[in-house]
Amino acid sequence: MKFSMFIVYVIAIVIVIGSEIKIKGKVRKRFSAYRRHRAVQPPCNFNETLIADEWSLMEAIKNAKFIFTGKVLNVRRIKSDRAESRSNLYRVYLRRVLKGSLSDLRMFIKVEGSEETLSGSTLAVERPQAPKNCAPGPRPRLSAIFLSGGQYLNPGRGPVSRLQLLTDPVPLSLYHLDRINSAVKGGQWIV
Repeated sequence: MKFSMFIVYVIAIVIVIGSEIKIKGKVRKRFSAYRRHRAVQPPCNFNETLIADEWSLMEAIKNAKFIFTGKVLNVRRIKSDRAESRSNLYRVYLRRVLKGSLSDLRMFIKVEGSEETLSGSTLAVERPQAPKNCAPGPRPRLSAIFLSGGQYLNPGRGPVSRLQLLTDPVPLSLYHLDRINSAVKGGQWIV
């Protein structure tokens, strides 16, 4: 009985040692070294005063040439014309145009979608003078409402084929969409 137990122990030790030698070069050890991560900035909070205050909402809609909803495909921080400020460049999947001429908006389209509504098209929009201390909002894959003042004019290069945003993109919710849609339809008397 004792001899058989000895053989079982020897076989178990050989299997364990043999498997360690076989695996040693093929498996990477996890969390063995301290990893240094990039500083992740908190997301920027949306300023609700634009939606809550009727006068500022009407003023923003009056100044906006295009108002549309879309899904953010990606966001990049780019250097602005001024050395001290940065801009957020959004690539947007266009869903619905609330204000503005489709023929005027067609010149900013990168990839064509539907012919009559432009739904499914992609375009680039830029938010100049974005805040530095937080990550741009909304993040990719989230939907938002964009208020654009027209074509972005670069003093060094002239007109660029992207739209300039008046405000940060408004997160898409039923409340925000209802407020902006009713202000667009009700504010057509403002010149």
